[in-house]
Amino acid sequence: MTSNCIRTIIVCIALLVIPLVPASARADFKKTKIAVLDFQLQGEEFSSKDMGKIVAEWLITGLVETGRFDVIERRLLEKILEEQKLGVTGAIDPSSAAQLGKILGVKTIVSGTLTSLEGMIEINARLINVDTASIVAAEKVRANSAGRLNELVSQIAEKIVLAFPLEGYVVQRTGKRVTLDLGRQVGVRPGMRFIAFKEGRVIKHPKTGEVLDVETIEIGEIEISEVRDKTATGEVSKESVPEAVTYGTMVRSAIKGQLVNSEEWESQKPRETPSRTDRSSGGQKKPVIPMPTF
Repeated sequence: MTSNCIRTIIVCIALLVIPLVPASARADFKKTKIAVLDFQLQGEEFSSKDMGKIVAEWLITGLVETGRFDVIERRLLEKILEEQKLGVTGAIDPSSAAQLGKILGVKTIVSGTLTSLEGMIEINARLINVDTASIVAAEKVRANSAGRLNELVSQIAEKIVLAFPLEGYVVQRTGKRVTLDLGRQVGVRPGMRFIAFKEGRVIKHPKTGEVLDVETIEIGEIEISEVRDKTATGEVSKESVPEAVTYGTMVRSAIKGQLVNSEEWESQKPRETPSRTDRSSGGQKKPVIPMPTF
């Protein structure tokens, strides 16, 4: 067989195999682009008038370290705020959020306040969707000592990450062990849990025909044990039916409070109905796999 024939066969095989690989397994992960504003100081006097800037700087570092976000560089943000004469800090009004988002090319802005009162320190952070100029998530942490401020910022960073669940695919399964197309580069860490799911019915508007949502059916849970740059390996801890989680199964990082315990899982087998509230069964609420907020 000539070299040209062999080359032709290889090309044909590649063309047949590539369409079978899930898209996210082939595409690079796209980080969420956000901007973090200086936090507004409230309450009793702080040891430094720049404490709001310091908290924002710590938060930027924490978010970047997760590998999940493309954060606007602080000096660029300050320059644009000065040029546009926005003077934004802490709380941000809807019109300023929309204007700032368009200039920076971001979809989400992190805004917040740092409050000191009677020895208590509290950080309030808000995630603002610049398209709608609305607060789509708000988180709060508190401590009885200013010395724990750095720790509080770390907690806020972790809470913000939960609002941006990772999505990917199972790319390999051997026994109970599975490999995902998500790794260290996108913030996956050992101990993380993922929900394995499949899509159910498409929900359309009865008049316009617009697709409003797609029901998701939870079929398993995966706990990560080993992480590499672009992949992560773990074990299937729960399944609706044997071998429900397989090559090509969609996964989403579990948001705190979404995982069900063993008793609830057993009572819900087999899971062949959408994981939404089932009104026909007396309104018993079943686990919902949250869609990405942004």
